[in-house]
Amino acid sequence: MIVFDMQCSDGHTFEGWFKGREEIDRERKAGRLTCPVCGGQEIHVLPSGGHISKVAAGPDTSSRGPSTAKALADYIEKNFDNVGPQFAEEAIKMHFGEADPKNIRGTMSEEEEKDLQEEGVDYIKIPIPKLQS
Repeated sequence: MIVFDMQCSDGHTFEGWFKGREEIDRERKAGRLTCPVCGGQEIHVLPSGGHISKVAAGPDTSSRGPSTAKALADYIEKNFDNVGPQFAEEAIKMHFGEADPKNIRGTMSEEEEKDLQEEGVDYIKIPIPKLQS
C-alpha cells in the first residue's frame, strides 16, 4: 500500500492508502473517494512529504532544528482541542451532527474504539512519543 496525501476542494487534507494511482482513479470514478471531513468528492493528490524514522546512531542533529516528530506533536497540541477521555463521546456527537465539527485529540478505551468503528466514525490514531525538551 502507498500512503497518498490528499486534499478536497474545500482545503481539508487527509491521507489515503491505495495500491497505486490507478486505484485512486477507480475509487474516484465509483464515487467512493470522498473527504472524511466534509464529504466532498473533488479530491486532489498532493505532493508527497517525507516520513518519520528514528536513527539509532548518527551525527549530532541538534543544530538542525526540531525533529519531525516534535513538529508533529507541537502541531497537534496547538491545533486540536484536548478532550481527554471524552474523545469517543465527542467524536460520536460530531459524527451524528450533535456537535460542530472541530479538530479534537484525546484518549479512548479499546471498547470505545470498537464502538466508533461500528458507528462508522472516522478517526486517526497518532501515537505521540514523549520527547525530550
